[in-house]
Amino acid sequence: MSNLVWLASFPKSGNTWLRLFVTNYLMNAKEPFPINKAHLLTFGDMMGMPYEKLSGKPLSALDDDAVDALRPRVHRALAARKADIMLVKTHQAVIQRKTAWTVTADVTKASIYVIRNPLDVAVSYAHHYGREPSEIIEALNSRWHKIPGNKQSTVTQYLGRWSDHVLSWVDDEVLAPLVLRYEDMKREPHLEFSRAIRHLGMEVDEERLDRAIRFSSFDELSKQEKDSGFVERSKNADRFFRGGRVGDGLACFTETEVERVIEDHRAVLQRFGYLDDSGQLTL
Repeated sequence: MSNLVWLASFPKSGNTWLRLFVTNYLMNAKEPFPINKAHLLTFGDMMGMPYEKLSGKPLSALDDDAVDALRPRVHRALAARKADIMLVKTHQAVIQRKTAWTVTADVTKASIYVIRNPLDVAVSYAHHYGREPSEIIEALNSRWHKIPGNKQSTVTQYLGRWSDHVLSWVDDEVLAPLVLRYEDMKREPHLEFSRAIRHLGMEVDEERLDRAIRFSSFDELSKQEKDSGFVERSKNADRFFRGGRVGDGLACFTETEVERVIEDHRAVLQRFGYLDDSGQLTL
């Protein structure tokens, strides 16, 4: 079945927010869906358990080549579940790893890609992993950038350069993702989330949409995390939901660092409206 819906982004770009919105919309409940149960409705493609089941081996015995070879089987096994839509959260760039791709197109129903200003990505990413924001700027421009699997519960995620990650998704003619800018999601959530629902082949119910937006708001998600924690919070961070502000990066980086990010990723920043006519960053 072609029923996988990829919710894709570079890390810390709004993927979890989108996933919880879609979850709340699909559930159509009268109460916010618990953030710590999101994994029951969405599959994170970094999770190692399916690779263990298919291989019959512990994750510690599988190197990256073995995981890469198994990945299409994992995706097909997921698609074989009896559901019209299977939501898959991913931070993988769309790349070929020897004989297998990181995303299996022939079982894909749709995909949505969330893009965010890389300076804000760097601040949030640094907080999540307990790193200095300046270190993340280096990582954003490394073609070898990846999040290694921990050999216990997660497999490696291949990111590469921020620009290349964006283009690997948005220029893929088969996956043909809907592209949402994080900043637009913040400013006009009803408009942007309506686009997401229509892209998934569903009608937009305004009352249901409004409720799902409220149930996935940062105030609601932060409240739930404060009350019960969040299983996806990094051990290096004091909280996962920090407010998702637009423009934090400009206050955290020097003028030289900002100019470097612009120069490193100018073409993509220009294409997606992050630079004005004079080449200056605009949010």
